[in-house]
Order: sequence, then structure tokens, then C-alpha cells
Amino acid sequence: MNRFLIIILFLLLTSTSSFSEGHDEAVTVSNDTVKIAIVDFQRVLTESKIGKDYIKNAKKNIEKKQAALAKLEDKVRAMRDKFNEQKLVLDEKVRDQKAEELAYKIKELQRKTEDFQAEVKIADGKFQRDILSVLMKEVKSVAEQLGYDLVLSKASPGLMYVSTSMDITSKVLDRMNR
Repeated sequence: MNRFLIIILFLLLTSTSSFSEGHDEAVTVSNDTVKIAIVDFQRVLTESKIGKDYIKNAKKNIEKKQAALAKLEDKVRAMRDKFNEQKLVLDEKVRDQKAEELAYKIKELQRKTEDFQAEVKIADGKFQRDILSVLMKEVKSVAEQLGYDLVLSKASPGLMYVSTSMDITSKVLDRMNR
């Protein structure tokens, strides 16, 4: 599917476009061939120094938080098991109090688990925005240096760089404002 989109995009970009009604001036992207490149963002994440460092640090933080959650989970499990063993012999008032404590600890564990998942998601999103910012600058630099007109992301249909010579916005605006 991605190849199909790239081929169609390439054909559209290399053909002459016209927005005129008769034999007016045609708007052309370029007389030369369009050079298109692909960047594999996933590979950049896993193979770049900044990506490797992030993954290493994230893994440490995740393992530390998971260990803390596992301790709390063990504590809740032990509390629940003890309650289940004693609930038939406990006074009703004490049993209700212990049931409340257990319910509170279960909710606390759920909240901490959800908070942990949210933290991981937020940290991952922030990292991806940060690395994408760096990546876009580097893609622009490499594309300009190697003469690429268009750079697409390999994993998703995203435009990462386009040469200013391909931008026909001002010509379209001129024709629309006539």
C-alpha cells in the first residue's frame, strides 16, 4: 500500500499541473525529475544515540516503578488472603473495617498502576516529539545536501521534508485571488 501511494505521489509530482480554464499559463512543479527519499523513523528511534539512551533510561525507570507496584500488589494480595481467612471469625464491625481497608488498598493499587501507565505514555510522547524535532532538522539538512525534493516517512504516510521549489501555494493563491 505504501509503495502504491509513493508511486501515485511521484507520478502526480512529476506531471505538469494546470489550474487554468483555457490555454492560460500552466503551473509546473519542476522540469527536472523529482528526487524522493524515505526515512525509517522506527530505525532512527532504535539505532540513534539519543534513541538508545532514552530506551535504556526508560527501561530502568519502568523496571523501578514495576518493582514498586509489584511490592504493593504483593501487600494487597497478602492483605486480601489474610482477610479471607479471618472474615468468618471476625466481629462484624472489625470485618467491615478490614474490608474497607482492603478496598482502599485495591483502589490505591489501581490508581498507581493507571498513573504509571499514564507516565510512561506521556514520557514516550514527549520523547517522540523531541526526537522528531531533531530528526526533522537532520532530514532537512541531509535532503538539501543530497538534493532531495521530497522525503517521506517509511512507516506512515507522513511528509518529512519538501523542497521549497515544489511549493506552488503562492501561484495557487494568485489564481484564486484573480
